[in-house]
Amino acid sequence: MIEYTTDIFIRKSQAGVQMADKETNRPQNSARPNIRQPKEQIVFFSIFILFIVVSIFLDRKSALPFIEESIPVNAEWITESNEIVDLYEQHSGIMDLSRDVSDIDLQGKSLCMKSIDTVLDVYADGKLIYSYDPDIPKRLGISYGMYAHTIAIPENTEILGLHLEPVFPKTPVALNDVVIGDGSRYMTDLFRRNLGAFGLSSQIVLVGLMFLAIGIFARVLMNTVGLDFISFGVLCILIGFIGYNDTLLLQVLTRHPAIVRVITYICLIFLPYPAVSFFAGATGYSHSKLVSATLYVCLVDFIAQVLLTYYGISDYYYMLPVSHVIIVVAFAIIAFLIARGIRQNTIQTELLRSLTLGILVLLIGVGIDFTRYYLKQSYGSSGYTRLGVLIFTFLVGIYLMRRQTEGLLQKQQENQTFIREITTAFARVIDMKDSYTNGHSSRVAKYTSMLARELGYDEETVERYYRIALLHDVGKIGIPKAVLNKPGKLTDEEYEIIKSHTSKGYEVLKDISIMPDLATGARSHHERPDGQGYPNGLHGENIPRAAQIIAVADCFDAMYSNRPYRKRMNFDKAVSIIREVSGTQLTPDVVDAFLRLVDKGEFRAADDTGGGSTENIDNIRKQEHSNKERDN
Repeated sequence: MIEYTTDIFIRKSQAGVQMADKETNRPQNSARPNIRQPKEQIVFFSIFILFIVVSIFLDRKSALPFIEESIPVNAEWITESNEIVDLYEQHSGIMDLSRDVSDIDLQGKSLCMKSIDTVLDVYADGKLIYSYDPDIPKRLGISYGMYAHTIAIPENTEILGLHLEPVFPKTPVALNDVVIGDGSRYMTDLFRRNLGAFGLSSQIVLVGLMFLAIGIFARVLMNTVGLDFISFGVLCILIGFIGYNDTLLLQVLTRHPAIVRVITYICLIFLPYPAVSFFAGATGYSHSKLVSATLYVCLVDFIAQVLLTYYGISDYYYMLPVSHVIIVVAFAIIAFLIARGIRQNTIQTELLRSLTLGILVLLIGVGIDFTRYYLKQSYGSSGYTRLGVLIFTFLVGIYLMRRQTEGLLQKQQENQTFIREITTAFARVIDMKDSYTNGHSSRVAKYTSMLARELGYDEETVERYYRIALLHDVGKIGIPKAVLNKPGKLTDEEYEIIKSHTSKGYEVLKDISIMPDLATGARSHHERPDGQGYPNGLHGENIPRAAQIIAVADCFDAMYSNRPYRKRMNFDKAVSIIREVSGTQLTPDVVDAFLRLVDKGEFRAADDTGGGSTENIDNIRKQEHSNKERDN
């Protein structure tokens, strides 16, 4: 059994369950979950961020510099025909170059560079000191992609020589970042410059793995939100691996740049299928023939490229435009699916906004990268595509968060409706069985909500206490009607039977998991602060808070309501009795709240003209001993 108030401990013994409510008398938010307040968390996080920002600003000029700088040596290379060239300019065909480095201190230095599909030999004063012409398996093609080199230069070298040969005859020689400097520093700089792009790719892969896991192990959630998490996860993983090719980190770490390159091409080949599959599911057309057609096209493209590359007929590099064309067609299919979903109203409005904005951002990123590749020969650059995917993922995440929140709110509303209906129905059954107290449950619930609100509880707690109070006498259903409605004097045995309605009520309600504390009021509303109550003889704050409030409401209604065997007690007399038993039979702060409401005129009935009995409740019970329990 779980109590909703803040400081509740459940104690169990062999004799049964005994609850202890350890909350203070009047906490403003005692019924809220035991979590820290959002404002406190925001302040803490703001201080943390502020410290970092201020530290970076104040120490922005204190970064430790490298002791020595690298020397760019891309210019002033001389061809065999004495032509001066720059290595960064595009030059087709085989090139043999030399450069005078006699004026450079070469002690501990290396020739560092990045090459793209270029076979190279390095000479020092005519002697070969480095050669890079990797032996690549046929299935991987003839290209190694990109790689980074650090070549130690003999100390007294005067002339450096380069023999450069492009892997593909019709492509230019491609070298970047050609410098003479410390090799370890060069690689450190390489990692540092690419760490952001590597981290972004890793983040996209991790997001993809997360969605893939959700799609596999939480298919109910996937079906609930109407999105194909598996396709979206695969899409993110493919794009993340494509991004890894840009950074050169995997090439250096694995020392197999050709494998990294081929993985990139394969990712591009398969990319259209999960993209179309995801959008088909989001628009309500997961079984569209366009999805199957996209899969078949991707498989055919994959098989063709692998076979043509293996047999040396072509290479992944030459067939890359085919993959690009299929990707463009996939975008067209996605646009068609979205348009059809809008026309046939098969896509939710909020999801439509998220997907439309996301696909536009992704399309812009892909367009920029395509333009850079074909117009500027920017090999291996997918930075804008990855950024578009990240934004797209963020938009999907916002949609999922809103959808999940809406689902939780809807479930909560359904639960509240169910609780409201079932408690109202039970209360009617109770009042129908006990003819002496007809309407008692509803009045006690109303008074309880008034007291809870006066005590400062939020409306959610007020509503919950109202429902608990509505069923505080549910145990009377288990009391024989002959005993419950006996017109004469009750025997001691019959009185004990009526007292058992508290335990019986607990047994009826304790297993209702949708609102575990419904049983609180039923079992403990006859407990007293002085420990003289029943069934457990709880003292003071050990009495659950809801029961403390119900006890006051129950006591007042027992005195201030008309019964078939007597008229209600005089209002002022009833109030004075409640005031007198504060601290013994009733909880003091709840009585104080009751008295404040009395002063506001909120408890006096509209038809009260000042009449009613002025006898003490004990005298009434003495005269009507058979009704002493029914009055409560």
